[in-house]
Amino acid sequence: MLRTICSFLFVVIAWCTVEPIDAIAQQENNPPVVKILDPINKSSYDLNSQMRYRIKVSDKEDGESEYDEIAGNEVFLEVRYLLDAAKVSMLSKIDPKGLELMKKSNCFNCHAFNGKLIAPSFTEIGKRYPQNASNIERLAKRVLEGSTGVWGSASMPTHPELSVQESRDIISWILENAQNPDLNYYTGTEGSIKLKSRDGSVQKGAFMLSATYSDHGAKNSSKQSLTTKDVILLYVK
Repeated sequence: MLRTICSFLFVVIAWCTVEPIDAIAQQENNPPVVKILDPINKSSYDLNSQMRYRIKVSDKEDGESEYDEIAGNEVFLEVRYLLDAAKVSMLSKIDPKGLELMKKSNCFNCHAFNGKLIAPSFTEIGKRYPQNASNIERLAKRVLEGSTGVWGSASMPTHPELSVQESRDIISWILENAQNPDLNYYTGTEGSIKLKSRDGSVQKGAFMLSATYSDHGAKNSSKQSLTTKDVILLYVK
């Protein structure tokens, strides 16, 4: 009888112990909070003016950007010039597949959209390689397998974490968008941008600033990554 009671108590204790562990393993991920602090939404600026921007990111699992708990190179700012500000409602709030993959990979660690880092900018790549099936396959292979000597002494590391189709999606996005003079990307929670139109002339319109951050998922499952975007408009005086 005593042995039976002890066995029953053991089962009950074991069940009570396992249940909280399972609950932790299935912990729900909370979406990050992204906020563009500067400049102020719907304010007006002169064309070709230089301005500072600041972005704040808060995530229950990842931490706070103001305490350097969020990596700056994982915070992205898209600056898009729109001649007609009314068209902002027509733009998708979801990143295209290629851009989404680039943000979650290490592409922006070595490449700037339009500027010089360790590797050539996406604009330079777009100038050398027109968008066609042959160039997409050639560059997608380099993304997967790496390359050396194509752009001087800079080397492209391998990316075994990407599939063939994912590398094609990345290259397709680069070759389609890198030559767009009304589009630019920056990384970091703060920095400086220049508000310029496609030809530098004085035109009315607006600049759409979109800040995004993709978190690292719940503590026990990075596959639950969530992305949040904050969008503001700046009008041309």
